[in-house]
Amino acid sequence: MSQSVMVRFAQITLTYPNGVQALANVSLDIPRNQAVSIVGPSGCGKTTLLRVLAGLEKPGQGQLVVAPETRLAMVFQQGLLFPWMSVADNISYGLMVRGASPQQCRATAREWCERMGLQRFIDAYPHQLSGGMQQRVGLARALATNPDILLLDEPFAALDAQTRLLMQELLGDLRAQGLCGTMLFVTHAIDEALIVADRVIVMSSRPGRIVADITPNFAGGRRADQLRTLPEFHAAFDQIWQQIKTEVSAQMHEGVL
Repeated sequence: MSQSVMVRFAQITLTYPNGVQALANVSLDIPRNQAVSIVGPSGCGKTTLLRVLAGLEKPGQGQLVVAPETRLAMVFQQGLLFPWMSVADNISYGLMVRGASPQQCRATAREWCERMGLQRFIDAYPHQLSGGMQQRVGLARALATNPDILLLDEPFAALDAQTRLLMQELLGDLRAQGLCGTMLFVTHAIDEALIVADRVIVMSSRPGRIVADITPNFAGGRRADQLRTLPEFHAAFDQIWQQIKTEVSAQMHEGVL
């Protein structure tokens, strides 16, 4: 594997104990510092692929190769914050586990609260935060550990439409600052996939295979509202939707949906 490749999935196949095959011969190289979105029909194995990389699932066949000494962090659909911990302690939890001093933890938490617009809530608890604020804390907790690879499993799916747009722009800002490194982002939303990533992987209906690998030629440095006005954006959206529509239609024809 070349030094420019951060992750390699080679012919990954995974079948659950109940006999359901989630992935079939998935091969994918992810270069260093590339942001990749994964889309596809419900149940196509998007999250399973993410969990394989995170070490939470073990494939039955194939090989996963990750660059040496790679640090990973994951952000889930729900914030999964510790309810008994303050915002500061949730953000710095990974650092605490690694043995950082209380002073270092507090300084890091303060820095990330400023980046996330949470300065006034550094000592608040999760139940005192809105859904969007909780997701900002979850994202800050992941990034505070300075991961080489950031995994995001539909992190904005539970948010209202306006908050979701703001979170997409926030993630774009963090990427522009070089704070996200290599990123895998699972989503059902095609527009979101195009906004947050450099490259979009489209998966088939179960068992999941890669049916399209799309790298739109959008000019860099544009915000989400600007991207949505580009003809290239709409062309890429239509290309991805037609691919997913074909897969969903096949599922419906077979009585799976």
